[in-house]
Amino acid sequence: TTTTTTTTTTTASIENNGTPKKKPRKERKTPKPESTETDTNENNTTETEETTTPVEKSDEERTIFVGNLAMDVTRKQLESLFKQFGKVKSTRLRSIATTGVKVAPEHAGNQKLVKKISVNTKQFLPNAPKNTMQGYVVYENIESVQTAIQYNNQPLPNSNLILRIDTAKPTMDSTRSVFVGNLPYKAKESTLREHFIKGCDITEENVIEGVRIVRDKETSECKGFGYVLFVDKSYVPDALKMHGSTYMKKELRVLVCGKRFKGRKGAPKEERIINNGAHKRIVNAGLSSTKKLVLGVKDKKKRGIKKIGVNKAAGNNTSGISKRSKSDKKLKLRVKKIEKRLTKGMGKTKK
Repeated sequence: TTTTTTTTTTTASIENNGTPKKKPRKERKTPKPESTETDTNENNTTETEETTTPVEKSDEERTIFVGNLAMDVTRKQLESLFKQFGKVKSTRLRSIATTGVKVAPEHAGNQKLVKKISVNTKQFLPNAPKNTMQGYVVYENIESVQTAIQYNNQPLPNSNLILRIDTAKPTMDSTRSVFVGNLPYKAKESTLREHFIKGCDITEENVIEGVRIVRDKETSECKGFGYVLFVDKSYVPDALKMHGSTYMKKELRVLVCGKRFKGRKGAPKEERIINNGAHKRIVNAGLSSTKKLVLGVKDKKKRGIKKIGVNKAAGNNTSGISKRSKSDKKLKLRVKKIEKRLTKGMGKTKK
């Protein structure tokens, strides 16, 4: 009781004097057990964030690419077609040329929404150069992907289209592929496949594993080149003989897939192609020496042999004077003429 009375008297005296009243210090709060729960929750969030990246990678591993789909195929039909190989998680359709639709003013400029609405309402471009689309199927298990890929080169039900099934990342094997250039804008995968089957005299089924034409994202027009993938690399030499063949009134350029090569400056295109090392090894492996002379294929220079000049090889270098001595001689004659002009003069000033 005595302590409380003293404290009250001191505070009253401070207030009467007009001095500022000091705020009492706040006691430190003891850590509550809830903080441990927040720590565990934070750890859980970080763990989930770390696990999201491999989940995205696993989605890519569990996804297959489906090409040459008809324009009237829906996502449900795509799921029903591939659910025989395993449980399907999701499906989506891509590479569709649409006309576009009007959206609300607050969604103006949202191209994804415009594309989604136009696809759902089937507002397709009537005169599009490509009358097919592609899709993606995501499975629950990775094992289903391998079984689904075996369905490649099978016909689509109720149509004449042949499906192209591959992993999410397309398989690019340069040893089994050929580059096809100078393609027309309205080129199609089905007609290009038939062109190579007839040109290479292929009688077996499923020899061509896939035909891929590179197209523009907006217009779906062919950019002028594509790739043909074979089952085995033994079909590549026959495919290279298709170089120069006419497809839709255009001469195709069929080359080996690999590193880009540069031809000689000013040389024609045929000479640049024939001088490519890979093309020369594959196509001209069985050519005779007379054909090599006609095509202009030169033998490789052996190491250690020096190049002989034209004059020395023909035996025309009878003077025995080197090029440097000839140039020095010309320089001396030029100096003498200039000295003569300086001493005697030129024209009217000549002495």
